[in-house]
Amino acid sequence: MKTMLTVLAFILALPALTSQAVAAESGQVSVPLSEYTAMLNQINQEPRSAPVAYAIGQSGIVATVRDRDGRKTAAVDVTLQIEIFEDEWTLVPVLSAGVALVEASVDGRAVRLVERAGALYWSTNKAGVYGMRLRYDVDAQQYDGGRMLSLAVPRAAATHFTLIYPESGVDLSVAPSADLMSVTEGNVTRLTATVPATSIILVSWRDQARRPFAFSRASYAGELGETAIAWKATFQVELFSGEMMTLPVMPMGVTLSDLRVDGEPATVLEQDGLFATLLQGRGLHRVEVDFEVPVVVADGPPHAGFRIPRIPVSQFDLVLPGSKEVRVLPGAAVRMTELDDTTRATSFIPMGDRVMFSWSEAIPEDLRGQWRANASIYHAVYAEEGVLHGDATVVYEITHGEATMLELEVPEDAQVNRISAPDGGVSDWVVAKSETAGRKRINVFLERPAVGDYRLDVSYERLLDTGVDAPVAVPLLSVAGVHRQRGMVALLSGPDLALEPDSAEGASRVGENQLPAFFRNRIVMTVAHTFKYIEEIPALRVRAVAPERKQGQFDASVDTLISLGDVTMKGSATVEIDVKSGALLELRLHVPANVNVLGVAGPSLRGHEVHETEDGQTIDMAFTRDMEGQFRIEVNYERIMEGDAMDVVVPTLSVAEAEVEHGRVAVEALTAVEVQATTVERLSSLDINELPRQLVLKTSNPILLAYRYVNANPRFQLALKITRHQEIDVQVAAIERADYKSLITRDGLSVTTARLMVRNSRRQFLRLTLPPDSEVWSVFVDGRPEKPAYATASDNGGEPAVLIRMINSAQGFPVDIVYATPVQSIGTIGNISSRLPRPDMIVTNSRWEVFLPVGPHYSPLDGSMDLVVGSRMVNPRLASAEMLARAPDGNQAQMGQPLRINVPSQGVLFAFEKLYANQSPGDAGYAIRYVSSEMNMVGLLVSAIGALMLWVAIAGLASSRVPVNRRSAMMLVGGGVVLLVGAIGYLGTSPVLASVLSILVAIMLALWAAARRFRAWRRLRREVV
Repeated sequence: MKTMLTVLAFILALPALTSQAVAAESGQVSVPLSEYTAMLNQINQEPRSAPVAYAIGQSGIVATVRDRDGRKTAAVDVTLQIEIFEDEWTLVPVLSAGVALVEASVDGRAVRLVERAGALYWSTNKAGVYGMRLRYDVDAQQYDGGRMLSLAVPRAAATHFTLIYPESGVDLSVAPSADLMSVTEGNVTRLTATVPATSIILVSWRDQARRPFAFSRASYAGELGETAIAWKATFQVELFSGEMMTLPVMPMGVTLSDLRVDGEPATVLEQDGLFATLLQGRGLHRVEVDFEVPVVVADGPPHAGFRIPRIPVSQFDLVLPGSKEVRVLPGAAVRMTELDDTTRATSFIPMGDRVMFSWSEAIPEDLRGQWRANASIYHAVYAEEGVLHGDATVVYEITHGEATMLELEVPEDAQVNRISAPDGGVSDWVVAKSETAGRKRINVFLERPAVGDYRLDVSYERLLDTGVDAPVAVPLLSVAGVHRQRGMVALLSGPDLALEPDSAEGASRVGENQLPAFFRNRIVMTVAHTFKYIEEIPALRVRAVAPERKQGQFDASVDTLISLGDVTMKGSATVEIDVKSGALLELRLHVPANVNVLGVAGPSLRGHEVHETEDGQTIDMAFTRDMEGQFRIEVNYERIMEGDAMDVVVPTLSVAEAEVEHGRVAVEALTAVEVQATTVERLSSLDINELPRQLVLKTSNPILLAYRYVNANPRFQLALKITRHQEIDVQVAAIERADYKSLITRDGLSVTTARLMVRNSRRQFLRLTLPPDSEVWSVFVDGRPEKPAYATASDNGGEPAVLIRMINSAQGFPVDIVYATPVQSIGTIGNISSRLPRPDMIVTNSRWEVFLPVGPHYSPLDGSMDLVVGSRMVNPRLASAEMLARAPDGNQAQMGQPLRINVPSQGVLFAFEKLYANQSPGDAGYAIRYVSSEMNMVGLLVSAIGALMLWVAIAGLASSRVPVNRRSAMMLVGGGVVLLVGAIGYLGTSPVLASVLSILVAIMLALWAAARRFRAWRRLRREVV
């Protein structure tokens, strides 16, 4: 290439040299023809590189709109031809970023696209012509009265666009476009257009049935004058009817200069704060509006804004003098071109009702990528054995432009361990040579450009010579490429080594409070020395020495809860330490001599020891680290009280070496004791509501006494008089409801199921005294099987009792028990009696259902409970169905666990109820007499004979016509009474038959007597007549 340029320069300069030679000496220079031909061939054979790396030919786009549940979605299919001119890596932009790609292929093979600088790129290093296909989906955005599609497309030289819409009669608009054609085939609208080079196509449509007119697109052309921008707006309006209507055009607030409709001047109206005009004629119309908008220059860069109609496609072209940088709100891409000392800004904005343009002088191209910044560097340096560590934070204040790479410098013997940013964004960093002697450069690459304030955290270290006791230079960072920098250095004191400054040239000593809060809060060690410098890096030399350990200054707050029990007085103290300066290495507490320390807890506590002293005891605590700030210690202790002691001194603890100590003391009683304060010295009374929350939450008992103190010297005194009272036992468990069901068989077996709804807070067992010779079949507690135990005879006064383990629950839970008790078998005549089990808990409401065998006749029951249902037959089928419905699944029983036994409900039902049944002197039970059905028939016959005998005797005594003498009548009376008493009283026969027979006999006797009297009256009447 150099040879070609030299030859070409020589050839071009040859005529001038020749003319000069001729003019000067009238000579000439000749070149042999062969050499001249060789030079021309060399120039022609030199290859020329292509002016561009790629070219995108014509592309085709087919967008098919589909309706999915009322949502319009377009499937976009893009095909394009790409030609690569040279065999080198080339990035070809195909689509803008943010597209939901479904497929990307080149010549039928799937490829991957690269996202970079807000676009999707295809990369290749082979020259040739390629066919690419892209498919993606996009949803239509809905606005008032219509929808809009924003389609990302490749920036090809020309694009053939096809839109398939699944409806007819729809006004579709495409921008930018040319040669727009729309064809309706059935219910499908096919639209074709040719689109110029662009990266986005806007498609919009409106529902014709909703509005009488529609704005399809608008274009605004403006030019900046001295104090205002002159705009010419052109609207394309389609009327859907032939009627004349008022068309709102522009919002008021602009200076209107002209308005034309289809090229002719039109009437201007005012309607609802809008400029309007009259329009008539179905179809498309062209409305042109000329107006001016003032330029505002007082606030920030010059800008001009105005309200606009809401139109789907709005294009703005603004011409400004000179070279300008133009911005538009709402945010949209602005394409700027410069021609003849003017700047033309073109932008399509999203649909809205306001637009504002602002501009400033354009930045020259050679300065566009430059940035300016200031930097502040904060160092925290500490030493460990053989290593000097540094943690630095670099704060950039970028005042202009944006930075993509940051440059730091460190000493050559420093090793950088980590570079990070609190907000992220560091991609990588490398070490490079520096132009400054003795230092090296760190290039930090960012994932995204940094603007405004940006922070870097750098961790580095430097090795120390362990055998040399000489001052060492502190490695400090510096920033390259910034306008101004300053820094601070904090020398820290660690647990093993501290840094003492030996010399500080170029730095001034300042207070620790000069460090910014975000940096100071990260330092966990003690800041021993702080230096500040500006611009030049100081020469700071330090020595590593053993740190001087000093006990810090602190205040203490002690909150103590005293709990009075039967024989002990327990104390629970919370000690809050507030370290005001320095750090605490150890802590000492004073407690009285006759106190047992139960436990000490706190953060970073290595251990504690209790030592006896002349005036009491001390608790010496050691920590695993230097304690700073605020922390809390919990101490529990107790004192054994003498049994007959009435006045006791309250033991409290104090904090040694505390500058200010204050505290609160609260007293509670755990048992039935009466507490009075007898000695209160250097204490002030405190309302219960003034106690701290953490102290009140230590107990659920009421606080009896409360006091507070501040720096009591000598120590405060608090003595209490304790009066003990006998406690009364209260019910800690109760049975709210007890339901019993007993089935008695003819063979003399009584099977009883009991369901007890129990509430228990502290009882371990439920003691249930069963009837004699009872056998427990199953027990369930809260639905889970339980194995009961028999109590010894001595524990229950000689009666058998069952112990059932309880659970603690304030809510009621069921206890189900099934047991069998032998009773006398059912015979011809006899008595049946039974009693309820007696639990050792109060039973509020008891219900007992007894099912007796069907057949015998049962007399009224005699018992201590109230009869609510007497002698009612129960349908065995319905009872069995109900029992099966309520019964749980028997398959759920585990191996070896009790089975849930269901007792049938059938027979003759007797039901009893009683409140507090187990609180009566005697057991709750019943007794009933029965006779068999045969004996009951005999009893009915005997009762009927007895009743007849009585009436015969009555008739014999009352009338002389009955052939019964008085003695026989008396015998009949006695016999009838005996028969009635035996049948009804002993056998329990129902008196109904005897009563009915007696009524019938009485009626017959009454009729007979009435007939005799009537005959006697008629006879007497005839005699009188």
